[in-house]
Amino acid sequence: MSTQTSTQLSMRIIKILVIILLILIVVYLGIGAYSVSQVTQIGDHDLYFDTPASFGVEYQEVNFPSRIDELDIAAWFIPNASSDKVIIIVHGRDASKQWAESGTIVAFQADLFNAGYAVLAIDLRGHGESENARYSFGVYERRDILGAVDWLKNQGFKPGKIGVMGISLGGAAVIGAMAESEDIGAVVTEGTFAAFYPIILEQWETESGLPNFFLPGAFLMNRIMYGYSLAAVNSADEIKKSEPRPMLIIHCSEDETIDLTHPAALMEAAVHVESWIQDECEHAELYRDYPEEYSLRVIEFFDKNP
Repeated sequence: MSTQTSTQLSMRIIKILVIILLILIVVYLGIGAYSVSQVTQIGDHDLYFDTPASFGVEYQEVNFPSRIDELDIAAWFIPNASSDKVIIIVHGRDASKQWAESGTIVAFQADLFNAGYAVLAIDLRGHGESENARYSFGVYERRDILGAVDWLKNQGFKPGKIGVMGISLGGAAVIGAMAESEDIGAVVTEGTFAAFYPIILEQWETESGLPNFFLPGAFLMNRIMYGYSLAAVNSADEIKKSEPRPMLIIHCSEDETIDLTHPAALMEAAVHVESWIQDECEHAELYRDYPEEYSLRVIEFFDKNP
């Protein structure tokens, strides 16, 4: 075989290998794009017939735009003529203003009203009656809370008199909103992650049906398609860069979705912090299992941190 023929053969092999490599990269990224589109798709969630009126509390159905992207956010507003303080209630993943991971949360809204607070219970984007969207694990959901803050200020509520409570994913969104708005006063979170990366690393195969080999491709395609880094979603870091606010961190000791390293990291990041770690309950199920103590502790916290 001549040197020229050998060179041509080598070049042909290299071209074939490059084409194969490019095809593999395209397939890899395509699988990453598809998988992340599925993981960020909001699932079906139950709708209940309870409203605040079911508990003898008058309420209004309201809508307002999220901050920046102006999605239509639906909410229940429970006015309280005897109070200048309001609590925003933020549900978790695949839930709504009627329902949280722990079951119906409407009774808790009534408890807050009866304790002297106005209440704004919102449907995060893509949930309940709000405009459709995808999960962003708190990155864009915070805009819904900031829109709620803007709406409440237009109703006459003063900065610092607006408390916020978030459950699970809602807690991450609340912490993100706190980092961007000094109008928010005291904050309560339940079952909230400190960093998203270790959770997705552990749960990727269950959520996507794919091995972790495809995770880097999914992360890259998420950044390209949706504009943010999954690896950078970190509630503890958000707390550190926030103006210190009173915080109550609630967690269940038997939470297998978000383990106890997460509330520990959140508490370490916070300055003015209290905690309630409850035994014998699972992820975000505290209100379902301990409704009276739950309301008592949360109301007591907001009472002393107006």
